[in-house]
Amino acid sequence: MMQTTTIEYSGKRLLIMMIVAGVAFSGMTFFLLSDGLLTSSLLSEKDFKTLCDTGLCFNPITSSIPTGIFIQQSHEYDSITSEQNFESFSKFRPVKTSIADFELTDHSAILYSTKDSFVREGIKNSNEGSNQVLRVMGTGPTNNRILVGFDESQIGTVLKEKSLESAKLRIFVVDNDNRWKEGQTVIIHSITENWQEGVGTNAPFANFVGTQKGVTWNCSSDDQDCTNWNGGSFTGTVTDSVVISNDVSGTWIEFDVTKDVLAFLNGSPNYGWIIMKSDEDSPGRINIASRETLTNTPQLELIFA
Repeated sequence: MMQTTTIEYSGKRLLIMMIVAGVAFSGMTFFLLSDGLLTSSLLSEKDFKTLCDTGLCFNPITSSIPTGIFIQQSHEYDSITSEQNFESFSKFRPVKTSIADFELTDHSAILYSTKDSFVREGIKNSNEGSNQVLRVMGTGPTNNRILVGFDESQIGTVLKEKSLESAKLRIFVVDNDNRWKEGQTVIIHSITENWQEGVGTNAPFANFVGTQKGVTWNCSSDDQDCTNWNGGSFTGTVTDSVVISNDVSGTWIEFDVTKDVLAFLNGSPNYGWIIMKSDEDSPGRINIASRETLTNTPQLELIFA
């Protein structure tokens, strides 16, 4: 019987260690797939949570903005897998794709937001265009404001040869921090400047994987003149308001935007709406479901006369 020498034994141990290390490294390395999708076969929740949880992983060298299909990791899963059969993605959420066509009946139509984000005064260069939540928050320098936009061509299509009786913007409150005291007012304005949704999420890591264009507190888009933006460019007139109390959670709230939609139909620019607290120096935060959730997406409900 042949005996293993000390040198051979040490060599085998070294080889095994190298193989194990190589597998571990390759398993934790991101690799580029077709259409600009970057993914990982072994994402650790501990090590990569801030990078991929509810965000996008892509190659910052070859593409400043990903193209094609993107996969957004759900909170309860710690790995991302890619297959050509997109129906198999039962655990993951496709983002930056069409959420749904509008729903049309004889008496009404429901349109779904085609872009949404929120801006953060405390992190003025943070883009949140791919975040699963939209946030309204006050307390001075940490104010958050929501932006929501809808496809103007869809509005024209559903109202063709019809008269508008009313229009409501509906958003779903995911959670509430219970700091609204006896109740505070949240207001909505029509936006007066075009803005870009962007693909950022989860500040301060919004630009962790590359330069990402999109709306921030400072700019409507990072390649635009930002002189007049500063947290949003919007009309001085409040379109509508609602009162938020501590028990407003897990439910829809709605704003009457009839006058704005009629103005859009008569030629006024349609850049969507901005939602914010009327008193931004008071505490209180609500999180709203964004279009990236694919459920409870912001809606524009049109009622025909």
